[in-house]
Amino acid sequence: MPPASSLTADQLSFFEANGYLVMDSFSSAEEVREMRDRMADLVAGFDGANSAVFSTKDHRQLKDDYFFKSAENISFFFEEKAYGDDGCLKQPKELSINKVGHALHELDPVFKKFSFSESVASLFSSLGYKRPAVIQSMYIFKQPGIGGEVVPHQDNTFLYTEPRTCTGLWLALEDATINNGCLWAIPGSHKRFGETYGQR
Repeated sequence: MPPASSLTADQLSFFEANGYLVMDSFSSAEEVREMRDRMADLVAGFDGANSAVFSTKDHRQLKDDYFFKSAENISFFFEEKAYGDDGCLKQPKELSINKVGHALHELDPVFKKFSFSESVASLFSSLGYKRPAVIQSMYIFKQPGIGGEVVPHQDNTFLYTEPRTCTGLWLALEDATINNGCLWAIPGSHKRFGETYGQR
């Protein structure tokens, strides 16, 4: 019997044709609770001193030292318009953070356990990966009443591999709906490199 997260022939065919696949109940309720509780602890311990604002539209941040070094750290990024004219946050920090990344899978034991779990490994094995490598991880918040537009984009335009072998795993840690920030995708657009892929 293959691991529960191994893909069936029908799932593989759908993924190949569309570029995405929805899998219900990929993680256990305990795993989800552990990750949510751990992030709550990380945010509570974050003093706000070292951070940046994240935007999918303003690419100047890609040259920012804090953003660049986030590849090897657990870094905090605030939402657009999180700060008022006085330079202070408009609302509590836990309601102002856009995301935390990008080395959770390396530096935090809870997120590392999930990233290198049998479920994740068997999923990528069934996709044909021989030696998959986790190159970044992030925890994305969908804050109420704040934040900039997430424009349609392809993740592999930010993560360069040759040949193109970047595959993203998006795990919803709470019910994701049209009203609260679900993931959108354009079926088949993964085969048209450089065109729009999807948005979060």
